[in-house]
Amino acid sequence: MRVFAAVLLGLLGGFAVGIALSSVIGIVSMGVFNQPLGIKFLPYFTAVVCAVLVPVMDQKSVKKRGE
Repeated sequence: MRVFAAVLLGLLGGFAVGIALSSVIGIVSMGVFNQPLGIKFLPYFTAVVCAVLVPVMDQKSVKKRGE
């Protein structure tokens, strides 16, 4: 159950981070190049990456506390 919660939290958090990062890239590119640029599907990529990383980091922290 803990792993499922970590994956779900990673998906939601990664998606939110991807949207924010995509917006920052668009704003910066608008100022530099006078046209919005971005990475297509960035929120989905960051959601998948975070869905993998969050449970791994959680397991490491649980093992470290148990030592």
